[in-house]
Amino acid sequence: MPAFTDLAVTTAFIAVFFPFSPVSADVYRCELADGRLSFQQIPCHSDSKPMVLDDRQSGWSALRPGEQALLNSYRKQDAGRHRKPSGAKKKVVGESKACWNKRKQLEAVRAKRHRGYKLKESGELRRKRNNYEDYLRQFCP
Repeated sequence: MPAFTDLAVTTAFIAVFFPFSPVSADVYRCELADGRLSFQQIPCHSDSKPMVLDDRQSGWSALRPGEQALLNSYRKQDAGRHRKPSGAKKKVVGESKACWNKRKQLEAVRAKRHRGYKLKESGELRRKRNNYEDYLRQFCP
């Protein structure tokens, strides 16, 4: 039984002298010799004063009624819209799947060349571009 009472006394001591509350520490804003800023928990010099911080609770908060109404109106407007991705292009009528694929591959090579590439990739990109263009000239209208 003595072990139980020691535990109860220790728990009571902790609960009385250390109540459950959010822990907050002072934060000091210090300018270092090289001009950089440092935020620390100890004062920079004797006349340093701690910064005043907001003790906001983090987490989700509900929208105000006006914000909720605005969100609902946006959702209604967007409900009827069906947009295609910006990169989507229409397939040419009567074009075979192979021709369409070669056009897409050629477009990807041209985009890569336009964005930039490493010197060691230049020969491979040029070869691919020439092959795709030759295929399109021979087999696609």
